[in-house]
Amino acid sequence: GGVNVEGCRDAVLKVAEAAKVNLKVGVVMGDDLTPQVPELAKTTKEMFSGAKFPTNPLSCNAYLGAFPIAQALAAGCDVVITGRVVDSALVLGPLIHEFGWTPKDLDQLSAGTLAGHLVECGAQGTGGLFTDWHTVPGWIEMGFPVVAVGKDGGFTISKPPGTGGLVT
Repeated sequence: GGVNVEGCRDAVLKVAEAAKVNLKVGVVMGDDLTPQVPELAKTTKEMFSGAKFPTNPLSCNAYLGAFPIAQALAAGCDVVITGRVVDSALVLGPLIHEFGWTPKDLDQLSAGTLAGHLVECGAQGTGGLFTDWHTVPGWIEMGFPVVAVGKDGGFTISKPPGTGGLVT
C-alpha cells in the first residue's frame, strides 16, 4: 500500500479478477498527514535539535496500529492493505481479530506485539543477522520464521522444515 493504498487495492482487485478469484480487499487509511503540514509547520519542531518543521516535506505520515487491521478482517476482508503501520501490526491485527483481544488485554497485546516484531524482519530472526553468521547451518537457504500464537498470547517461533538457518 504505502503512499497509494487505494491504487494498490485496485491493482490487487484487478489481478484477482483476472485470476477469477473473488476477494474482499480492505484498506486502512488515516496515516497521511500531508494536508496537516501547514499547521504542523507552525507548531512542531525536531525533538532533539529544535529545528523548525520542513516547509515542503515529500511525505508526512503517522504510524497506525493493529486495531484498524483487525476491524477490516472483522468486516470480512480477505486482504487488508495499509498505509504506514507499525511493523508488528501486520501480525498483531490478525491476532486481535482471531482471538477477540480488546485494548484491555494488555498481556496478550504485548505478547502479540513481541511475536510480530520477532517475525517481521524475516530471515533476520532465523540467523540472518547473527554475529557468527558463518556458523549458521544453511545460511544461503535461510528459512523465514513462522510463529504459532495461542489465545493467551503464548507463542512459538519455528521455521519450515528443510530450510537453512536456526531458531534458538
